[in-house]
Parts: sequence; C-alpha cells; structure tokens
Amino acid sequence: MLSTGFDKKNQHTGEKKMENRLRFEVQDDFGCFVYPDERFAPLLDEFDDLLDAHQSGEMNDKRYIAELNRLIGLEPDFIDLHSHLSFTFLEQDKPKKALDAALRGLAAGNRLIPESFSGAIEWGYVENRPYLRALQGAMLAYVRLRRHKDAVTLIDKMLAHNPNDNQGSRYLLGSEVLRAGDKERAVNIFDEYADDYPPYCYELALLHILNQDWVKAATALRHGFSANSYIAEMLCGNFNPIPLAIWHGTNFAEPETATDYIEMYGELWFRYPEALVFVRWLFNHSSIMNERASLMKCSEDLFSERDFDARGKIIDRQRQLLNGIDHRLSTEIVKKVKNRQGQEIWPWMHSFGWSSV
Repeated sequence: MLSTGFDKKNQHTGEKKMENRLRFEVQDDFGCFVYPDERFAPLLDEFDDLLDAHQSGEMNDKRYIAELNRLIGLEPDFIDLHSHLSFTFLEQDKPKKALDAALRGLAAGNRLIPESFSGAIEWGYVENRPYLRALQGAMLAYVRLRRHKDAVTLIDKMLAHNPNDNQGSRYLLGSEVLRAGDKERAVNIFDEYADDYPPYCYELALLHILNQDWVKAATALRHGFSANSYIAEMLCGNFNPIPLAIWHGTNFAEPETATDYIEMYGELWFRYPEALVFVRWLFNHSSIMNERASLMKCSEDLFSERDFDARGKIIDRQRQLLNGIDHRLSTEIVKKVKNRQGQEIWPWMHSFGWSSV
C-alpha cells in the first residue's frame, strides 16, 4: 500500500506546538496577543522577580540588562523583555540601543499580525501592553534621535491601534509633526489638545513665530502663561523654576512638565533668539503681568480655600478670565514703536538694541 505522506500523530504534535506559541487572534475589528501559560508562565514569574529586584535597588542596571538578555535568549517572543530593555536604555540616554531593543520586540509581534489588519490593539487587553510598550520605546528612541518623521509614523500607528491613548502619545505628536515640517497638521493638533496640555500652547506660539504672525503667537503664549508659567520662566533663562504656592490643578501645570518639555523640544526655541526675546518681552509686559496676576490670585486662593462653594466661585472667576484671553489685547500691544533714531522696530527688539526684522 502506498504511503500518503500524512502522519496524524505528527499533525497533532505540530498543532500543539502552534497552540503553545505566542499568537495574535482577530475577532471582528479587534486584535489580541495570546501568551499561552504553559510556555510563558514560568518566565513571567522570573521576570516579575527581576523587575522587583531592579525597582527596589537590589539589582543594578548592568546585571538587570544582562538578566533581561538572558531571558530573551530563552524566549525571544516574550515582547515585554524587549520593551523593558528598551526603556532601560532610554533611561541611560542610549537611544540607539533602545531603538534596537524595541524593534526586536516589535518584530516578534509584527510577524504575527496579518498585513491586512488595521483594527484595534487596545491597551485594555493586558496581553497587548507589551507590544504597545515596544511601540512606545521605539517611538521615544526616534524622538531622542531627532528622527521626527519616523516618530510621527509610530505615533500614528499607536493611536490607530489604541485610540484611547493610555500612553499619552498624542502629547508628543504635534511637536514631532511640527519638527517633521508639516505646519498645517501641527496647527490642527495643537488646537485640538492645547486646552489639556500646556506645552502645546507654547508649540503653537512657536509655530506662529516661525510664520512671523506675532499677534497669534502672543495669544497662544498668554494661554501658555496661564496654564504653565514655568515653561515661560525656562525660556526666559531660569532653568530651575521653584514651584509656586498655588493650586496647580494638574501635573501638566507643574515644573516637571516644563523641564520635560524644554529638555525634549527646547532646541527649536533656542535656535531662534528672536523667539526667546519675544517670550521675555511678553511675559514681562505690564498688561500681561496684570492678566497673569489676576489668574495667579485665583490659583493662590484655590491653594488655601477648602470651602466647596467658595472654591466654585473662584473657579468661575478663573474660567471667566481664561475665556477673556483672545486676540484683542494681543493686537493692542503687539505694535511697532520708534527708536531714538526714528526707526520703527518691534518693542521686544528695542530692549536688545536690535534693528527691525
């Protein structure tokens, strides 16, 4: 009897091996990675112990990296090993190594995702998080390496897969799009998110400055001053602003956000001295100082007031002041003046003895 070449035992063994590997399953328009317990549970326990030891300080970075690489050698498809390795290199300011680590993790996941798949890979499914973390690691490495177009591509991919954006990548997208050269798209992003993320007020102002639209730049900066004045302080030369005794309302209004923003994106500001001069002039203009003082009074009162109804009245007053920030005052103060020689110059240039531009 001729053999058919079909071995049921081998087929069953092959199917079992496939079931025991990392998989990507699609249902409707949602995708989810599956890490079979039989294969990954023992490594997961060891990985958790490794994380605890490193986070507690019992294990230094060198040994931690070595242990991560050892586990990767045992199971290259354990994507979270790659993503944590990537973030460790980012913390060490080694973006090229971080990128390599993240891309290896992404490769393990990408080979399982069908080319035709364009649906969601949501953060809410815990087993999707390693892949999304690897995407974030690669994206942050591109940001550090000033590979802005590559960063934009990955952020767009992250937002397409996980629209809820649990990782906050939308707060980097506008800055990366601007530095990639797409001003029109950058404006739309800044307009959409500036109310939630103060650095975008400053980014929008910088974009208007690059376009020599000083009135719009002034209005955007005024919104920025009200949302996070520490960024303005840093752009004016105070690189270590001390927290004020005010109610910040959100961590985005605190000095740490200012420091992170300047460290990540300040380079474009410092490339244009006139932009910095303009910020300093506006920040210290008497009309703007009055505006800032009125808003500061609200934040000071909220810092100490505990009565619910009283706080509500202060917040209403604060909201009224914020709604009053528009182009009217900006148009009034952003005007050329005559210097001693009778030449018309922008007032912020006069302070430094520069000629009109």
